[in-house]
This record gives sequence, structure tokens and C-alpha cells, in this order.
Amino acid sequence: MKKAFILFFGTVILSLNSFSQTDKENIKKVCLAETQAFTDMDFTAWASYHVQSADEQIAWNNPDGSFSYESGWEKISQNMKDYCKSGQKQSLQLSSDNFAFVIHGSMAFVSFNRSSQTPDGKTTKLREYRTMLQSKGQWKILAVQAYVDHLSGK
Repeated sequence: MKKAFILFFGTVILSLNSFSQTDKENIKKVCLAETQAFTDMDFTAWASYHVQSADEQIAWNNPDGSFSYESGWEKISQNMKDYCKSGQKQSLQLSSDNFAFVIHGSMAFVSFNRSSQTPDGKTTKLREYRTMLQSKGQWKILAVQAYVDHLSGK
């Protein structure tokens, strides 16, 4: 009986760990795909990775040392649509590493480093954060914080 309990408990622990690994991989895929859609100026794809609620948040720093933020999907999506229509698609080589995850039920927090390199070799470094919400079995972005090291690309 004791061996059966240990075997059962061990199986539960291993299955929870693999579930957590699956969540981490799925969250990572969403973060990477959302950034690629942003870089590609593809609003429809970019929006598909977001919760799209009044609770949505986005924040970033600016080259002059100030910061900007927006709240609520209505405002965020309209500004992103305008940006995608008026901006130029960038040909960037993106790389990401140093992912850290905190997952509690249907909410998660992830942080990671990102580098973007232009065709002429200029590399910019970022530290990014996402607050994620699981809805209908899929991880979606609820909040974005992206902090650029504006001096790294000079």
C-alpha cells in the first residue's frame, strides 16, 4: 500500500511538472508570435494574442527617458491599427532568452530579454514583461511592459 501511494504521488508530481512545462512553452510561443506580429505590422495577428478587454494595459519607455502607457483594449487597439497603417514594416532579426515564469492557475507572469538586429547590424536590447490570462484553454496577453535600452543600439 505504501509503495502504491508513493508511485501514485510521484506520478501526480511528474504530471504537474509536465503540465507546467506545457504552459511555459505555450506562453513563450504567444509572447514570441505577438512580438513578430507587431514587427510585421500585422494588426489582426497581433490582436489575436491579446485578451481584448477593458482591463488590458501596455507600457513602454521612450528615448527621451519618459514613459508612455495605454489602458483598455478600445484605445490600445485603435492606436495599434493606426500605427500598423502608417508605419513601415521593419526587417528585424529577433532573438529572445532568459525567460522566467510565475504561473498561478489561469494567470501567469513572464519576463524575458529580447534583442532586435537591423539588416545593417544595429542591435537593440529590451527587457519585456507580459501578464497572461488563460481563457478557453489558450494563453492570452493581458498586459505588456516593454523597456528598451535606447543606448544599446548606438
